[in-house]
Amino acid sequence: MGLKKHTLLRIAILALAIAGAIVAWIWAPLNEYFLPPRIKHVALLNLPGNRLRFQVMVTCSKPCPLYLRYWKLNSRDTFYTTTSSPQVHDTLTITNTEADTRYQFQVMMAPYPGQPGKVHNFNTGLIYHATPYFDLEYVDTAFAPAIKDQYFLTQILTEPGSLVILNSKGNIVWYEPFKKGVKVSHWTPQHTILCITGSENIPASGGDEIIETDLQGHVLRHLQTGHGDMDELVHHEVRTDTAQALYALTFTTQLRNLLSVGGAANDTIHGDAIVLFDRHDKKIWHWSSLDHLDPLHEKDILKKKKDWGHANALFRLPNGDFLISFRDFSQIWKVRYPDGKVLWKLGQGGDFALPDSAVFSGQHAIQVNDAGQLTMLDNGMNRKQGRALSLALDTVQHTVRVLVNTPIPKQYFSATKGNMQVLDSQHLLFCLTDTRVFLIEDLQGQVHWKINLAGDPYRLEIASGFLTPKPVYHE
Repeated sequence: MGLKKHTLLRIAILALAIAGAIVAWIWAPLNEYFLPPRIKHVALLNLPGNRLRFQVMVTCSKPCPLYLRYWKLNSRDTFYTTTSSPQVHDTLTITNTEADTRYQFQVMMAPYPGQPGKVHNFNTGLIYHATPYFDLEYVDTAFAPAIKDQYFLTQILTEPGSLVILNSKGNIVWYEPFKKGVKVSHWTPQHTILCITGSENIPASGGDEIIETDLQGHVLRHLQTGHGDMDELVHHEVRTDTAQALYALTFTTQLRNLLSVGGAANDTIHGDAIVLFDRHDKKIWHWSSLDHLDPLHEKDILKKKKDWGHANALFRLPNGDFLISFRDFSQIWKVRYPDGKVLWKLGQGGDFALPDSAVFSGQHAIQVNDAGQLTMLDNGMNRKQGRALSLALDTVQHTVRVLVNTPIPKQYFSATKGNMQVLDSQHLLFCLTDTRVFLIEDLQGQVHWKINLAGDPYRLEIASGFLTPKPVYHE
């Protein structure tokens, strides 16, 4: 009888154990389902090709949108990544750091900001693609807070080249290296970067590749001369319009009879063209300046035939027409899309009556702002002094009114390169390549910020939106 009770007790214990295991097996996922997600594993990945960019691999107990917050050791300034989509396994990328600096970071579950993850440490290394390169010589102490969170995109033209983003202190916080030189770059409204790359033996800011990259280093678009629809070298300008069509300046040629001016019967003239690619990189339009110029009307055509006009900037208007800048003509043309008719020419020998204050020469970086005003860097080759110039055009009466006329100190004169961009309603940003400085001036020409540089970048642009704001989660 005692043996039977003992056997029954063992069976009961075994049954309870099995029942408990079944309940645990059923309850565990139910419990996980009803409880908030947990951060189970975090791994920091150093990227060998970039010493300022890091990936953080995170595993959660269940799908959850995540972001990182990170900061310099002993600093109160906090940086953030964008918020990911809900996943169990996620990879977040840190894209805003300075070289040779100690940092800390935490993984944040977006719906639960009060439950931060463990604090982790990481160090950035020295970077050799771009340093030493920039030096903040001067900033007005009253102006410094206004640009504390501003970032600027520039480039390194020599080989190997690089895209570079600086903070307001002149420190590099992001870069992307290339084997070829980066001839020009452009910050897009989508917070990506377009650039032209090419070897140093391609002249006039020219290259054989167009590349679009995001801040994580992913190549989004890549066009190369001789592949697909890209059949000419590009130079000076690459942008996208509101439909994500890509447009650029190219080198183009035509054969012309120059016997009457001492040339050949089939002489090659080198000019400029506009090329337009759709969002799938198919060429949909091409326009050549040589179709609208008569070489026999140019008295020095034999001297100028290898670079006639030297286009250096291109801007697409909201209605689809183009503005193209010719440095050597000191003119800006409006080209109608799609028939290619030249609607007017602004500048020396053009269609507008220019007051003395509106005469420009060797201009760069033409743009039209939201108010319809034409802005540019007037390099001032005729005066040996540059300035920021903003004009209001009356295209019916063909008259011009000067809105902004801000001089650059003569010691920073840049004859053949550079750009100007409006920083805010009272300040202007300059890249002055020949004298190797970046400046911020007020509208009266007072310098408030100056960076010296060791290279010769073609352009400096505001990288609006580079700094990721603190995420705000919405269900």
